[in-house]
Amino acid sequence: MNIVKDEQGFERVVLAEVLIPDTVNVYGDFHTEESIRQFAYTFAETGFGIDIDHDNIDRTGPLLVVESFIAREADPDFIKGSWVVGVLIRDDDIWEGVVSGEINGFSYESLVKFIQVIIDLPIDRVVSGVTEPDIYDDHTHLFTVILDDDGRVISGGTNKVDGHEHEILVHTSTEIAMSHRHRYNILSGESVEQE
Repeated sequence: MNIVKDEQGFERVVLAEVLIPDTVNVYGDFHTEESIRQFAYTFAETGFGIDIDHDNIDRTGPLLVVESFIAREADPDFIKGSWVVGVLIRDDDIWEGVVSGEINGFSYESLVKFIQVIIDLPIDRVVSGVTEPDIYDDHTHLFTVILDDDGRVISGGTNKVDGHEHEILVHTSTEIAMSHRHRYNILSGESVEQE
């Protein structure tokens, strides 16, 4: 999740992938670039609402979609073929949830017909990378996570920077240390050979 900042401070806009192609997500869902395009275009056409944690309380108004696009080749921030959404956050409590890291990504909810398939994708069991910068002082950490056979985090952590380190227990964000947490992306990390 990218938090947009300018010289005056935060614009209160966040950008993040909603769907990423050719990758099994934490719910076991898999999308092609074509199915992602269909989801994005249907969302734009119908103007579905936005809720938090799938609570089905429409927060359109306090949360306003200001950008929606399919990431292109060589996009510096997002994986090619992903559906990326930018949301302007007008609600102070929701904004604080984003800044604190409690709200750390987008997810979709829809009624679909599931097609059961067997996908043979290699899952890296140990992934390392760099966290996203802290939103106030821009420091980062190196991270390593261990994943189970379904690509879910078993455990992980960061290196020590400025006298602190973070434990990693879930996808997308570290635990709190020194009053902050970091977001991270296992898809942009690198596989580490197990010995």
